[in-house]
Amino acid sequence: MRAGRRCREAGADGPELTRREFLRAAGGLVVAVSLWPETSAVSAAAAGEDRAGWLRVGEDGRVTVFGPIPEVGQGLRTELAQLAAEELRVPLSSVDVILGDTERVPPDGGICAGSAISAIGPEVRRAAAEAREALAAAAAAQWRVRPEQVQLSEGRAVLISDEGTSLPIGDLARAAARMRRRGRAAVLTPPAEFRVAGRPVPSVDGRSYVTGAAKYTADIRPQGLAFAKVLRPPDLGGRLLSAQARAAASQPGVIAVVEEEDLIGVVASRPEAAERAALGIQASWQEGPPVSGFSLYQDLRASAELESELGSRGDVEAALAAARHGYSASYRTPFLAHAPIEPHAALAMPEDGRMVVHASTQRPFQHRAAVARALGLPEGRVRVVCPAVGGAFGGKDSPEVSAQAARLAQALGRPVLLAQSREEELTRNYFGPAAVIDVRCGVAPDDRIAAWDCDVFNCGSRGALAPYAFENHRVRVHACKSPLPQGPWRGMGAPASAFAREVHLDHVASQLGADPIALRLRHLDDAPRLARVVRSAAERYGWRDRRPPTGLGSGFACAVDAGSSAAVIADVEVERTSGYLRVRRVLVAQDSGLVVNPDNMRNVIEGAVVMGLGFTLREAVRYQQGRILTRSFASYAIPTFYDAPAVDIVLQSDPDRPPQGGGTAALCAIAPAVANAVFDAIGTRLRELPLSPARVRSAP
Repeated sequence: MRAGRRCREAGADGPELTRREFLRAAGGLVVAVSLWPETSAVSAAAAGEDRAGWLRVGEDGRVTVFGPIPEVGQGLRTELAQLAAEELRVPLSSVDVILGDTERVPPDGGICAGSAISAIGPEVRRAAAEAREALAAAAAAQWRVRPEQVQLSEGRAVLISDEGTSLPIGDLARAAARMRRRGRAAVLTPPAEFRVAGRPVPSVDGRSYVTGAAKYTADIRPQGLAFAKVLRPPDLGGRLLSAQARAAASQPGVIAVVEEEDLIGVVASRPEAAERAALGIQASWQEGPPVSGFSLYQDLRASAELESELGSRGDVEAALAAARHGYSASYRTPFLAHAPIEPHAALAMPEDGRMVVHASTQRPFQHRAAVARALGLPEGRVRVVCPAVGGAFGGKDSPEVSAQAARLAQALGRPVLLAQSREEELTRNYFGPAAVIDVRCGVAPDDRIAAWDCDVFNCGSRGALAPYAFENHRVRVHACKSPLPQGPWRGMGAPASAFAREVHLDHVASQLGADPIALRLRHLDDAPRLARVVRSAAERYGWRDRRPPTGLGSGFACAVDAGSSAAVIADVEVERTSGYLRVRRVLVAQDSGLVVNPDNMRNVIEGAVVMGLGFTLREAVRYQQGRILTRSFASYAIPTFYDAPAVDIVLQSDPDRPPQGGGTAALCAIAPAVANAVFDAIGTRLRELPLSPARVRSAP
């Protein structure tokens, strides 16, 4: 393999140092805490170990935080900087945050981007508190006083009895690395005393995004860069039988055509040359199964196998038989595309027997393992760096593009960029799973729900358990044979399960002549956090006893996901003749534990609402005879600014709980809230997403 050039200007996240270089040069305090076995509750620098910590205090006084999950729109970088600045008593401007570089950060431990703050935030906070106490102890030793007589303020250690006596923390970093104590947890700052965390501060990287300075994978241009396209089957499940690539190799601008067992890639000096040559390859394919969406839900049922039974309590069948009223219905949601604004992309650069891959992903360590396997290298000789990522939503977990780019770069011995087109992004990756959910419930003479029986097909167990205190409860999760490749989507199966549960509860309320919020509150004895946001939403909205349909188009739903509880009320305008829906206003009350940055949390919730409206109103992957028909934003329409309603948000911070992922609870509740508002307006109960004009027009 011919070594490529190092790309010092490649837009990496922070100073371009490898982990070894960083530790050799550190000369400061590196703190790791014990979230995963790979880390240690000692100073990595002091121990001489080649491993990353969560936090470093440099001799220049700057603080660097290290996190395994990249920034994908959740405001993670800003919130981690706030937590570190709070515990270390340093200005926010003196904190740098390095994310998603496998050679510089702790391993990800399997966490996902949506819950990154809940997993990483407490570890960074504890690491910063440990560093604070170590720095205070170092200053105390120098001044020959007790550590309790030293406090940190504005990046300096200050003698409490004589504020004129102080030292910059950078001057203490090396000594602090030798003085840290084991076996005792550092004392965290009480949230009531927060000065930086818990407050709205501007995004630390916001300017780079709005000015275009942020570098995405496809923006990186190392010397000698070549562009690649990979031959892909014309239909789902197609298998390559033969290919004639000689003509493609002779086209202008083509550097090489790489032909391996399961990979044919065209590498050229320009992107358009690679794409043109790839289209010219004469290939013969064995067609995949001619799947079509007409019988999707019947096919899922026919292939179902019981995977697990969740939350069983009581005798559901006996309670259903004894119920005064019984209500049964089925709910359906389609396959969904992830549709990030930035398609999949990977830049692979061979360097001295190693491979460096800049990848648009939320799973850098998973990509590192896949690239190492593809190249036959130890994982230690592969580095994956995540620059700016233009959306993921679970869709960029797959390492296929990174592995293919690395194989092409290895074959040519030069940097290779492989980026998907919009059509490839929408047709060649896995999709969010379609779902069928059957619900049966029985109501006792006192109008309490006595039995809840739910069968979930094809979308997994996340969010399937009802948060309500039903006396008899059973959820069965069924694995199905999916006609399309499917994988993680934002919230996994929780949005589908919330849609079924919350629309069904609204149906029960209407049949009983009960207020839908009052009905839910009667069953939330075991979920006080959810009950609190439900009451907050009702109070903020001015909800009074409403027994739909009222003709006003207001609907309620709530959900629990990723540690957050959310209650949503949607105001919807319905044109009965055309079937057109317009969501005018959405109110969200949400509890996400300790809110590190209220402005950021509001942004995350607003984004969740708008994304949720996409799959509520129009998004669905259409396919026929083994081919995806939704191939562009013209046929797979995501929400635009025109679709965004006014969003009113009530944040309920709980300082006694760690920060929780805030981006999915409202996302889960928006579809049922809108569906319930449609019923409230016109008396039409819709049980299948999306709530398209055709469905509204044709519903009874």
